[in-house]
Order: sequence, then structure tokens, then C-alpha cells
Amino acid sequence: MTTTQRFVTTGMHCHSCSMLIQMDVGGIDGVEAVVSDHRTGITEVTYDDSVLDPEQIVEAIVKAGYGAELAGD
Repeated sequence: MTTTQRFVTTGMHCHSCSMLIQMDVGGIDGVEAVVSDHRTGITEVTYDDSVLDPEQIVEAIVKAGYGAELAGD
């Protein structure tokens, strides 16, 4: 099933930071869409929750060099 979740992402300072996260997270199997905004510090990911879970997305953002946690909408 497709799920969309938001992640609070820290350490982004510019558009290039947002693009890096979008490329890295977007390359994960099961991810359908990624929108990351350095101005708001929010990364929104649409993914197949039968393939991956939010912790794997957080790990990918952290591996890219940024802080991340699931947003408590």
C-alpha cells in the first residue's frame, strides 16, 4: 500500500541540500516521490509500505548527512 509521510529534516541550508535528499531518498526501492524543502525543514515521502518503513527513510536522510525524524503531524 502507498503511504505518504512527513519527516522533520535538519541541517538543510539551501536548494542543493533539498535536491541531494530528494536524489538519495528517491533512489530507494519502493519510494515513489520525494519533496524536500530546506525552508520548512520538511521532507515528504510517498512510498510502498510493504517494501520499506519510515526508519529506513530516516536512515537514508541521515546517511546523506542530515538529521531526520518522523514528523508528529
